[in-house]
Amino acid sequence: MIGWYFEVVIGFLVRNVIRFAKLRSSEAWPVEKGIISAATCPAAVYGGPVAELGYTYTHKGEYYSGIHLKRSSAENYVSQIHIGSQIPVRVKPTGPETSVVALDE
Repeated sequence: MIGWYFEVVIGFLVRNVIRFAKLRSSEAWPVEKGIISAATCPAAVYGGPVAELGYTYTHKGEYYSGIHLKRSSAENYVSQIHIGSQIPVRVKPTGPETSVVALDE
């Protein structure tokens, strides 16, 4: 029982460290307007539901898409999302297929 709990806590910490590192490394990236194309909250294998936010954006006239994942308050987060709404997206200048949703900054 403790082993499973330990895995969940470690997984949570690792995900947050990765998210923080992505946000820090993308601070200088330009912000584009993203459009929400989908919002779901499928059940996770462990650790509760995960909000999946699909979005599209353009950078220098080219179309791209991405997925933003959020675990805390996932169901509440998805219930507040409106398909077609705009969201700020940071786009990597040297690889615009890489993006980070800037909502959680």
